[in-house]
Amino acid sequence: MLTAMKTLTIFYPTVTVLVCVSLFAGSVALSQRVDVSTLEDFITRTNAAANLPAADSTDGGGQAMFVSPTDIHDTLPRSDTSTDTGEVPKKDTIWSIILAGGVVGWVIILLSVAAGALVVEHLLTIRHSTMIPQELADRLSLLVKSGDRVKAVELCQANPGFLSNVVLPALMQPWSHWKYVEKAAEDALTEQTGKLYRKTDWLSLIGNIAPMLGLLGTVIGMIVAFRQLSISGGMAIGAYLAEGIYLALVTTVEGLVVAIPTLAAHSMLTNRITTLAGEVAFTVEQILRPIKFATQKPE
Repeated sequence: MLTAMKTLTIFYPTVTVLVCVSLFAGSVALSQRVDVSTLEDFITRTNAAANLPAADSTDGGGQAMFVSPTDIHDTLPRSDTSTDTGEVPKKDTIWSIILAGGVVGWVIILLSVAAGALVVEHLLTIRHSTMIPQELADRLSLLVKSGDRVKAVELCQANPGFLSNVVLPALMQPWSHWKYVEKAAEDALTEQTGKLYRKTDWLSLIGNIAPMLGLLGTVIGMIVAFRQLSISGGMAIGAYLAEGIYLALVTTVEGLVVAIPTLAAHSMLTNRITTLAGEVAFTVEQILRPIKFATQKPE
C-alpha cells in the first residue's frame, strides 16, 4: 500500500506538470504564430502596388470593391527565380524544419532527449552482468553451503544490487524454517522487479505524450492557417494556406519520430526485465538450496 501511494504521489504530479507545459506551449505558440495585422498590411500594400481601390471603397453604383485572389497573385514577388536566373530554389534543411515546429516542437525535442537518456541508463543497468554477478552468486552459494550465515549477510550488504537485495531478506530469516526463507525471497524478487518496471514506465509516459503534443501543434497550425483565411475574407492565396498546413504537420512528425522508438525501447526493456527476473529466481533457488535440503526430514 505504501509503495502504491508513493507511486501515485510521484506519477500524477508529473503528469499534471507535463499537461500544464503542453497547454502553456500551445498558448505561446498560438500567440506567436497568429499575427492578424501582418495579413492585413500585406493586402493593403498589394492594393497600393497594383493601384487597386481599397477593400472598403465603393464604385459608382455604391457597391463595395474587393481585390480578387488573382489580382493579389499577379502582384506578389516571385519566390521561384529558377526560371529567370537559372538558380536552384533553396531547399529546407533539417534545422529549418525543426524550427518550424515552434514552442511545441521544442518541448517534443526535450522529451526526446529525456527518453534517450533513460534508454541509455536502462541499457547499462538492466543487463545480466549487472543484475546477476556470477562471482557474487558463486561466493554466496559457497557460504550458504558451509552454513556461514554472518559472512553471507555481510557479503550481500557489501555488494548491493538486484541479486543481493533478493537473497539478503531470505538469509535474515530463521534457516530452520524453509517456508519463511522461501517467502522472503519471493517477496523481495517481486519488489525488485516492480521497481525496474516502474523505472521503464517513464518511457511509456513519454511515448504516449509525444504524439499528443504533436497533435496539439498540428491543431494550432491549422487554427492559424484557417484564421488567416477567415481574416482575409477568403482572399488568402493557396501558398499561405499550404504553408500553415506544412508548419502544422511538422509537429505531428516530430511527435511520431519520438514516440515510435521510445515505445519500442520500452517494450524491449520490459521483456528484458521479465527474462532476467526469471534467471534471478533460478539463481536464488540454487543459492538457497542447501537451506531447503537441511530443513527436510529424511524419510
